[in-house]
Parts: sequence; structure tokens; C-alpha cells
Amino acid sequence: MIKYTHILILAISTSASAQSLQAFLESAGSQNIDVRLSENTSERAATDATQSWTGLLPSLTANAGYVHNQYAAKVTIPSGNGTFDTVTITPIDQFDATFKVELPLIDATRWLRASAASASSQSAQERQALTHDQVTRQIVSAFYALAGSQSVLESAQRSLKVAQAQLDQTQARFNAGVANELELVRAQAEVQRCLQVEADANGLLENNRTSLRLLSGLEPKSITALPADDLTPAPALTSLVSRIEQLPEVKASDSDRVAQQRTLTASGLALAPTVSAQFTQRFTNATGFQGQSALWNAGVNLNWRFDVAGIQAIRSANLTEQAAQLTAEKARISARERLEQDWRRVTTSVTKVTASRAQLTSAQRGAALAHQRYDAGVASQLDAITAERDLFAAEVNCISAGFELASARAALRLSSATPLEGTP
Repeated sequence: MIKYTHILILAISTSASAQSLQAFLESAGSQNIDVRLSENTSERAATDATQSWTGLLPSLTANAGYVHNQYAAKVTIPSGNGTFDTVTITPIDQFDATFKVELPLIDATRWLRASAASASSQSAQERQALTHDQVTRQIVSAFYALAGSQSVLESAQRSLKVAQAQLDQTQARFNAGVANELELVRAQAEVQRCLQVEADANGLLENNRTSLRLLSGLEPKSITALPADDLTPAPALTSLVSRIEQLPEVKASDSDRVAQQRTLTASGLALAPTVSAQFTQRFTNATGFQGQSALWNAGVNLNWRFDVAGIQAIRSANLTEQAAQLTAEKARISARERLEQDWRRVTTSVTKVTASRAQLTSAQRGAALAHQRYDAGVASQLDAITAERDLFAAEVNCISAGFELASARAALRLSSATPLEGTP
């Protein structure tokens, strides 16, 4: 008699050494290529913003030089008391050193461009958070797919054991003359079919393992079980919509819009004059008529430029600013659409899990009855094999619905700017 031992297990090891979802997310924070690229982009944007602001600070320019002249230029002039002084205009060996300090006093264009760079830096930080969310989605999906594929493999292995046990029983019955060759061949074919299913399940498991490893940089070994789901309905959609404003893609598009607005204003102010101050200190041995080796001067400069190119730059900046506004609006629409899709996925998945669990219970009972009736001789071998196939299909369906619901709940939390459970 075949002992019926089918028990559905939705995930694998839950030992203390098992790897949790959080472990893979933490590893991806330092190993994932997309995350590292976004960090680099954010750092470069922050550096550019700092560079723009430091351009408004005083600047120091130093120049020094040596010139050997073929002839010296000297002038003899009366000193006023009957004597004469020789003044060297250009010495044979001439040394010069100049130090100049400049400070922009009024430069509205540079002020606003620096402010725009700060907004762009903020946008890069938000896009870094967006990349983190996107990678998190991928890892969550890969993690739950791996857990599900491991459960499918375990179910396939159990089906293979049952098929092998049935083949052994049929072989014994055939040898005893109470089973025909058709039943023996059918049992042998069922074992081979189960071997194929097991090979497919094992291939799927390894593919999912590779995907999770490439995403996170952590080698999957023994992962924790899928979270137990009590089939609680998704929160009301209206309560989640307001959280869209906290999503990184929406905040990033807003920062881009602010940056373009400031760039547009800066383009307009480029037609305004700028005022700067300067102080220059010079050291030279070509003292000339002044007779001083160290001289300084200070002043204020006003610069104004008007050209057609500046007007065209304003028009271009205006169009870019309009595009940024449309992009921000599109980001909100896309975020709302994804939120609604994820919300419907959760609602649908809850229904699917409820139905698949009921289907599994019925399939388990049907398989148990089919084996009992077959052992009692009141059911055919084909009935037992069909019931066993139905049970395996119900198990796979229940497993698939389970990790689909887990992924949908995680996606909904990300779409509503809510931290995942177990993550900060």
C-alpha cells in the first residue's frame, strides 16, 4: 500500500542560519551596479553644486616671471638740488610677481545657476532613492521567486517519490500476475514524466538563484520562508494616494522643475550687468619713475553684455522649463497608475490565494481517496495517476499564488512610499 504523504510547504528552511530578504537588500546596497552608479551620479551632482557656489567666493590669481633683456632702459633725471638720479625703467634681468584678488559683488546669473545646481543635486539624491526602490522591487521579486521555485521542486520530488512507490507496487502486482502490462508501462511513464518535471523545477530554481545573486551580490544558500499571509485586504486606495508626493520619482521631478525654473531666471538675468571688485599687488625690480618695487591697486568693475544669442538662450531655457513641468506631471500620473496597478494586484492575489488554498485542500483529499480506492481495487490506476497530477498542479498553483501575493504586497508598499516590513 502506498502511504500518502503530500504536505504543501510554501518555502524552505527557517533555521537561524537562513538568509532573510533583508540580508539580500543590505548586500545590494553596496554590491548592486545600478545602486553604485546612482551613488556616483549623486556625488557628482553634489560636487557640481558645491563648485557652483564656491565660484561666488573670492578668487586669487598669482603670476610670476623672469625676463632677460638685451639692453637695460635707464633714464637720468634731475633730483632738484643740482644732482641727477638714474632711474631704471627696464633692467637687464627683470623679475615680476603679481597677486590679484577678485570678488563678484553683483552677479545674479551665477547666483541663480548655483541655486539651480543645488536643486539638481537634490534631484540626483532623489533619483538615487528611486534606483534603490527599483532594485528593491527586483530583489523582492527574485527572492520570493526563489522561495517559490524551491517549494515547486520539493513538490515535484514528492510527486516523484509517490510515482516511484506506485511503480514498485505495480511491478510487484505484475510479477504476482494481478496487474497487466499496460498498468506497468503506465506507471513507468509516470515516473519518467515526474523526472522531467523535477528537472524543470530544478532548472527554474537555479535560474532564480542566479538572478538573485546577480542583483544582490550575495550567494543564496538557505533562505527564509515566505511570510505567512492572513489574507488581509489591501488598505483603501484613497488612503494611499496622498503618499504619492513622498515617492522619490515625484520628488526628483519636482527638483528638476525647480532647477529649470532657476535656470530660466538666470538666463534672463544674463542680460543684466555684473559688478566685481579686484585688488592687485605687484612686486617688480622694474620700478620705473615710481621708484617703488611693491605697488598695489584696487577697483570696481562693471560689465554688461547684450547679444542675440542671450535672447535665444532665454527661449531655449523657457522650453526646457516647460518640459520639466510636463515631466513632473507625468511622474505623478505614472506613480498613481502604478499604485493602482499594485493595489489591484494585491486584491486579485488575495482572491487567488484563497481559491488556490481551497483547491489544494480538495486536491489533497481527492488524491488520498484515489489512492485508497486504488489500493482497495475499486478505482483504476489511471484515476490515481490523474488525481496525483491534479494535486501537483494545485500545489504549484498555490505556491505561485503565494509568492505572487507576497511580491504584490511589497510592491504596494513601495508604490505608496511605505517601508517594507523588517526594513528601516
